[in-house]
Amino acid sequence: MSDASPPDGWYPDPASPGTQLRYWRDGRWTEHLHPLVSADNAAAAQPGVAAATGQEAAGSASGAQNPPRKRRTGLIVGLVGGFSALVVAVAAFFVWGLPALTGPQLTTQDDWAYAWAPLQDNVDINQTFTFPADYDLDAKAAENGDERDTTFAFELFTDSSLTHHADYRAYQGDRDVEISPGLGAANLRFHWETDTIDNPDDREFEVNGGRSAWGVHDTYYLVQKLDNAGAPLEKPIVHPFRVKRPLAMPQVNYGVNPNGTLQMSWDAVPGATEYLVAVSSWDGERRQVWLVGSTKVPTWSPPIRDPFSGERETVEQEQNQGLRTYAMWSAAEIEGQADNGGAVNALDNDTSEYEYGVIATDGTGFSAMQPTDANTVAASLPQEIPLSLKKQQFPNGQIVDSLDKISTRFFFTSVDGATRQTAAYIDPDDVALQKEGVRMHLSGLGTGLGWPMYLTVRDVDAAKAQINAFNERVKAELPTTGLPQVTTISAPIQGDPSQYTPSTTAPDVDYPVSATDEFTRYLAANLVAREDAIDVSAYVDRAGMPELSDAIGEAVYQNPYVLGYRGYTVKGDIVYVSYANDAETTKRMQGEIASVVGDAVAKVTTSDMSAADKAGALNQWLVDTASYDKAALEAGKATLGFPSGFAHAWDPSGVLLSENGNTGVCASYAAAYKALMDAAGVPSVVVTGDVLDGGGHAWNKVQVDGKWLAVDPTWNDGADPTKYLLISDAQFTGSAARTQSNDWMVDNLIANYATP
Repeated sequence: MSDASPPDGWYPDPASPGTQLRYWRDGRWTEHLHPLVSADNAAAAQPGVAAATGQEAAGSASGAQNPPRKRRTGLIVGLVGGFSALVVAVAAFFVWGLPALTGPQLTTQDDWAYAWAPLQDNVDINQTFTFPADYDLDAKAAENGDERDTTFAFELFTDSSLTHHADYRAYQGDRDVEISPGLGAANLRFHWETDTIDNPDDREFEVNGGRSAWGVHDTYYLVQKLDNAGAPLEKPIVHPFRVKRPLAMPQVNYGVNPNGTLQMSWDAVPGATEYLVAVSSWDGERRQVWLVGSTKVPTWSPPIRDPFSGERETVEQEQNQGLRTYAMWSAAEIEGQADNGGAVNALDNDTSEYEYGVIATDGTGFSAMQPTDANTVAASLPQEIPLSLKKQQFPNGQIVDSLDKISTRFFFTSVDGATRQTAAYIDPDDVALQKEGVRMHLSGLGTGLGWPMYLTVRDVDAAKAQINAFNERVKAELPTTGLPQVTTISAPIQGDPSQYTPSTTAPDVDYPVSATDEFTRYLAANLVAREDAIDVSAYVDRAGMPELSDAIGEAVYQNPYVLGYRGYTVKGDIVYVSYANDAETTKRMQGEIASVVGDAVAKVTTSDMSAADKAGALNQWLVDTASYDKAALEAGKATLGFPSGFAHAWDPSGVLLSENGNTGVCASYAAAYKALMDAAGVPSVVVTGDVLDGGGHAWNKVQVDGKWLAVDPTWNDGADPTKYLLISDAQFTGSAARTQSNDWMVDNLIANYATP
């Protein structure tokens, strides 16, 4: 072969013999590399086909020593047509007696929609992936009506649930299809926006010198949909790859301050001199990343704009600045256009693919960003006062002779652009006598927002009496919701982490464990067993497993025997969980709950009852037994979290156990109803979301005759116990109007629970 060029194909890399293969094409070496596969392994991958020996392979390329000259690097990815076994090997192939090369070992299961290739780690930031193709990619795109759209063949995501898109470029030469970083990544530059962060100087950052790069996410998931011939794969193949970085990735925990401002924290990254707080969004074509803050210490919270100036004019006040997750107009702005006779803009204001994260830098290099779904973290947090709703807030203006003339609800635009309401509040100690009357601040409970207003009395004590009466009226009118506004809450580790031996198995427990996948089941069993530390190394980055935040959200909400859960913190591959109750109390209450649930099911249901009849009977039993804990609601609204002294109110021990007065908030009702339905053998789930008239809320869905229907046992505990029993989502109207969050179930399964 020293006298003539070998045919195009794979040969041992002369620069690294015995360790990897290099691709020869058009009379020269390319930069396409692949780990060397031994002859024994190759033969095993395709029984009955003889593999070339290592000596034969080594001699075959001895005369080809030219250096690589192709313009970009690449990896060849193997292709197959369909899969059904748990682990499937891609068939090896031979080219002119050259060494056999297997594609990746694929993992799948019968009920999986995808097959998964192994994770490719330490991939270069500008790596190109090459797919052999006997079809014309451009022609197929043209047939579909858009020559630029190649998503029929490939898609790229930033999360293992395959719900958050990233952009890429697909290029086809004579045959192979090359997948390289997209335009969004190629033009990726971090820049300060002086109107969103407190920084007087604009600065710019470039990843990879501004050259084409895979952006700042840690792991990407490239989905291949076609086989070599261009036919749709029975199961698309997910090719995960992690990009090599010079700094470790910050693992961020999220909480909320009492004023409704997001709080982010993480462990210090060795070598980092600064941390960049980033927001990422998908516009349908490109994933963009921009900065909203920076800090030298491993914690950050966005500043609130200056408080009131003391002037009579309305001052627009904002918080969580830069963190909004809508692209154009908020709901209040659109409503304002309609009210003023303007056209309501119908542009898609999708908020489903926004992400938050933190990037560590040493001034030249950058870490990856751990993407966290922004709306899971902060959708309902306050963002600004909607000026278009000023008349609803103050029907009689901001100068009034009686506080009876203003609304007890405080309107605000939340981070996701929705118009939400919280309890209004006036601080009786924050008043001043001015020429217009007694000046005061109308604020939103749990927010940093507020309006100036004036009560036209000349006596401060008389004004304070009206304020106290107003605040009492607000409490009496609070909607019975009560779910904390932030559900991915960073919880302090209870005690010294070194005192724990992390669990590595799913404990056997005496109570039902609900889960839709192996990872979630593992977490749920450990949470029911009240494990303080859980090792998740066997599941993180594993094919077919959801993100940790997805899995732990489902495990908590769908397992009512998880008691007193208050949050978690991640350190490496260990999840440290915080609980409100000690182990002994948890075990006792679990037994008592199971006893109450068993007695109730036996009392009001029979084995021959339909699912609908059981749902109705247990709904009636629960509303007859339970009472809403308004004191817990008020305390929770004030803290935006789990207030001390009310541990029972957020799990089924509240409404089910007499020691707690059979009282709880919505989360207690929903968890109790789930426990009752589980014991009655009726499929059900807990659903979380946001009642636009009252904040975070929890309710249920029940499967009846193969269809999912909604039940809100909390709101059924009123004049009509059947008003919200087995209804569709669309039937939550008026003050009951609500949106679903995505933290109660693994994201890509939520659509399965839609009501008819």
